[in-house]
Amino acid sequence: MNLPNQYSIIRANASSSGNLRFISTAKLEQELDGSYEKFYEYFFAIYNCSFAEKSGIKERRDELAKFYPNNVIRVGEYFVLDGEAAFSALTSYYLALIQAETLSQEYRDYIAERLEEVKSAHKASQSLPIPIDLTEGQLANDKQMELLTCIAIGNGQVVLQNKA
Repeated sequence: MNLPNQYSIIRANASSSGNLRFISTAKLEQELDGSYEKFYEYFFAIYNCSFAEKSGIKERRDELAKFYPNNVIRVGEYFVLDGEAAFSALTSYYLALIQAETLSQEYRDYIAERLEEVKSAHKASQSLPIPIDLTEGQLANDKQMELLTCIAIGNGQVVLQNKA
């Protein structure tokens, strides 16, 4: 599926510099309304790629949806995974990033920490007396990034770069 031009995401720019805010993956998930635009934003925030482009994570999510049909939450034409399916999708994605030699070691170390946090959250949710299936957005939510981003925005450290 190709991304229609009308659904291109508007990122921070000169006209938005006074209106920056952070939206967690969990909040993006809550705002899913079945539209392509909302799902695109959600998918990009978690998997750092366009839903319109070919990527291994899309195929992996489709496989997991077939293998774990009870862990698929339909949102219009799209879906969100929860429970073991969500955990497997995120684990696959993070392991691929950790092994990507084109990424900096610092970033790969950060992703390894995120993977451990996801594992802990999933294990904790499944070990409750009544297990709770966390969704992709809930598992991928990075509280540290949210805090540091909000502080940076509040301190005026997120600035526009003038192109030379």
